Amino acid sequence: MMIVHFLLLLANSLCQVTAFVASADRVAATTHLHAGPKTTGGDETRRRQRSDSRLASAERLAQRRKDQQEAQHLKQKEVSFDGKILTSNQNPNLDAPFFDLESAITSSSLRCMTPELQYGEDNETSKTRLFEYMSLDDLFEANFGFSERFNADADFRNQLRSAIRQDVFDTTPFYANLSEKAASILLLSDSSLEGSWRIRDDVEELRMKRTTRVLQKAFQDADRDIASIPTGDDLFRAIGKLCGRQASTHFIDIFGVQDRTINHSWHLDAGCSPGGCRTVLWGFPPEKDYSGCGVFSHVVSLKKQCLAPPSHNRMEPLLFEGSVPEDFIVRPPYEKGMELLMYRDIDVLHSAPDVAYRTSIMRFM
Repeated sequence: MMIVHFLLLLANSLCQVTAFVASADRVAATTHLHAGPKTTGGDETRRRQRSDSRLASAERLAQRRKDQQEAQHLKQKEVSFDGKILTSNQNPNLDAPFFDLESAITSSSLRCMTPELQYGEDNETSKTRLFEYMSLDDLFEANFGFSERFNADADFRNQLRSAIRQDVFDTTPFYANLSEKAASILLLSDSSLEGSWRIRDDVEELRMKRTTRVLQKAFQDADRDIASIPTGDDLFRAIGKLCGRQASTHFIDIFGVQDRTINHSWHLDAGCSPGGCRTVLWGFPPEKDYSGCGVFSHVVSLKKQCLAPPSHNRMEPLLFEGSVPEDFIVRPPYEKGMELLMYRDIDVLHSAPDVAYRTSIMRFM
């Protein structure tokens, strides 16, 4: 009897063990199902590497798409703006009627930012243009082909501009303490640079040394003595003489906006012309033998002279807000023999061209 009881207990224990093992197997299987296969350190490293590779690939793709979009934008910009084509369709309108600035301000179509604006003599009675052209050949008594060479030879034109800018920079005290980096930026061909055009008569040493060398190299030949070629100082004196004895002597080479159409920004540079002094613009065209608009500033001939109040700083412009009707806007064309444009500041509103097509323009005041 005892033996039978022992056998029954043993069988029951074996059943419990079997059930426990089966249960453990099921738990292990379930855990394996949810946790996945066991990974080693090498597998984890490879997975991170694959993830990093996919991320880097996505970043490269995003950058490539960005570069493509920027290139497409630039291409569209180039296609949409063509200064040569746009200026070729412009009307110079050289004989535009005189503009009644006083009435325009009264009616609020234009607003002057300077208070107490004054008006002088009536220009309309003269029935003549308030601006005029001049050739580079007219600057000197001897004709050595200045205008011809300036328009036909782009290398000479660019060398002359660069030399003038460097000479003005080197002889302007304000620039003396600039860092080398700042100086190099200021002298870039697509930046504007200002100073004075004054040549002192009491100083024997040449001021415009580089300009002189460019002129001598361009015009010296077997039939012309080097002493007969004007120096850079002679060039600045001749243009300064056109400005007049009471001119401010301010000089600036203006690059300006050349990659898009802009709105006119009408102004007077000083609002005074003491002694009848004039502004002289020297146009540097964009290509050989160019003829067309886009080089010179645009002007509006005023019915009455416009004068700044006596307290106004001569070196500060008089700015106007608003627009001028197209009928009154003159877009002076450039061509060979018409390299210089002159006017009195009190006679015309002026603005950078709405479409510029030029290398630059030098302004002498």
